[in-house]
Amino acid sequence: MEDIAIVGGGPAGAYLAYCLAKEGIYATVFDDSHPREKPCGGGISSFAIRKFPILHELPIGKAPGKEIRLISPNGREAVIRGTEESWAVSRLHLDKFLLEKAIENGARLIEKRVIDFEKKKHGWILKTKKSFKRTKIIVGADGANSLVRKKLIGPIEIENLGMTYGVFAKGVEEETIIKYIKGIEGYAWIFPREDHSSIGVGVELKNATLGKLELNRFIKNYAKRAKIMSKWGAIIPLIKHVEFYEKPIAGKDWILIGDAAGHVDPVTGEGILYAMWSAELAAKAIANNSPEAFDIMWRREYGWNLIEAVRSRSISFNDTFLEISIWLAKRSPTFGKLLYDLTNSDQDYKTLNKRIIRELPKNTIEIILYYLNKMVKWK
Repeated sequence: MEDIAIVGGGPAGAYLAYCLAKEGIYATVFDDSHPREKPCGGGISSFAIRKFPILHELPIGKAPGKEIRLISPNGREAVIRGTEESWAVSRLHLDKFLLEKAIENGARLIEKRVIDFEKKKHGWILKTKKSFKRTKIIVGADGANSLVRKKLIGPIEIENLGMTYGVFAKGVEEETIIKYIKGIEGYAWIFPREDHSSIGVGVELKNATLGKLELNRFIKNYAKRAKIMSKWGAIIPLIKHVEFYEKPIAGKDWILIGDAAGHVDPVTGEGILYAMWSAELAAKAIANNSPEAFDIMWRREYGWNLIEAVRSRSISFNDTFLEISIWLAKRSPTFGKLLYDLTNSDQDYKTLNKRIIRELPKNTIEIILYYLNKMVKWK
């Protein structure tokens, strides 16, 4: 019998297996596809880089950057800069690295897909295509379309899902770009990687068709010389209702983590941070023989920020708000840094308004100086 079965070998599942192995607990990861290049921007925020030192051991180029070109729905532009670098990495390399670290430390990988499971008196029985496995604890780390989640608490509702489309391409300038889409909640991006770029768009699932059209328009306008290597599409959690987080995602012998738990920033779409964060907390809960404690731990550590992000979604993607924000960012480096910190998870949503008020005098001075400088140049 397996003591702990982790269904899914992406960042959440692999990092959980690694964290458990460091505690002397050797889990089994079930996955027939990882490591692979996943449809994903591959962005790793500066907050995630600091929080998880293991990421510094990644044996591949990380395409660091400290500035982002923001483009409003109507085409207004501003370059925002920060003091901490973020990375864009290949998911193939990231997933491979984390999975190998887990195996090196004692975790086990079974390259089979779990197609069903059921509860028994003394644990769970997992079914693969050709065999059955018993386990005491099951962890769902199998993404937004999680089988484990569906059977335990039901799937993520359609209104709480998003759609991403994208391409991997060469021949694109090494510049991080985020372009907000007029009239709908979502954005297009270019994230430079070590030897290519990830170009994509993320929108609500109901706007999937519009998203694909926006991607084509975005590439035409901002990546004209792109030589497309491959195309992709993926469903992601994109939570719109705070009630979503009321459901328990852990019990005495089961846990959901990462995308399977719906733990993705509802505004920026950042998922790698929460995949690893939820895995770290799940490992602590399991090590303390209390898997159900995970449901308290994640809420205390970062759940409040996800809830605040949901509450700010509608204003964050409001066209007028975006036009004003990018107008301000072009004229005030301080406001630009606030936006940079927000996109890199260095600014939480709960204290955002306090920071805006605190920095208002400095923003005002910078805007006045911006126009005074323009007047001098005109003369």
